[in-house]
Amino acid sequence: MVTLIAALLVGGGLGAFAYGLARTRAEVATTTPSAIEVDDGTVHRPGAVYRVLEPLLAASARVMGKVSPTGRVELIRNRIVYAGFEGKVSSERIFSYKAVAAVLGFLLGWAAPFGSFPPVLWGSFIAVLASFVPDLWLDSRARERQAKVALDLPEALDLLSITVEAGLGLEQAMEIVTENLDGPLGAEFTRVLREIELGVSRRDALVNLRDRTDVPELSGFVIALIQADQMGSPVADVLRVQAAQVRLKRRQRAREKAAQAPVKILFPVILFIFPAIFVVTVGPGVIEILENIVNR
Repeated sequence: MVTLIAALLVGGGLGAFAYGLARTRAEVATTTPSAIEVDDGTVHRPGAVYRVLEPLLAASARVMGKVSPTGRVELIRNRIVYAGFEGKVSSERIFSYKAVAAVLGFLLGWAAPFGSFPPVLWGSFIAVLASFVPDLWLDSRARERQAKVALDLPEALDLLSITVEAGLGLEQAMEIVTENLDGPLGAEFTRVLREIELGVSRRDALVNLRDRTDVPELSGFVIALIQADQMGSPVADVLRVQAAQVRLKRRQRAREKAAQAPVKILFPVILFIFPAIFVVTVGPGVIEILENIVNR
């Protein structure tokens, strides 16, 4: 028990240290790589701990990148984009997090062995499992952001349809949407407008929007809008139809989740509620039967 507590304290300390180092890396990355200059002209260089461990983390990131499958590396890069961390978190940083998690998992498994497993094997097993923790975190953030985009899309399409029918162009309608819509979808529309202002064609900007989000409803909207632009169809009609379809899909998804609720509730009911009801209803009778048997 003491060994387990010590391992948890050591692992927590190392994890906090790694998190602090990662925050330092993020702050240093926003300035020059070798020095930080403040307003009064004073130059502050990163500390010795940072200068020593930064090469180790970079080397561990390269090792994790080499041992990871090519498909997994590409998936991590896509997940960074889907989660909205593009330009903020690099794939190398995720690999360094994976390496730190693996080391912490190995130390924890080695200090607190399980049963008759050798500490080295048990530590290696925990290290492999711990290395997937950053992947799970990144996947959860990506899914969360995609869910927010899908949730805000019907209102955005309705507003686009109304403003386009009022006589505004698609870009002007997107500007109105960005002014009235917060969250990741508003940020993505803002990025589309900035790309168009920089000379990117509308088609390419919309395709980039589809690739950055990977939301089926938004992908269908982008495809329909590109086809309407190519064929000369009225954009207002396309937006109206797409808004109705997206709302229909959202209602269908809500019905699917409602249909899954009884199945999800079944297991907690069987494991937690039924035993309590069984004890309350049958328990007194069982106790009375046992007392009668003992008295005889």
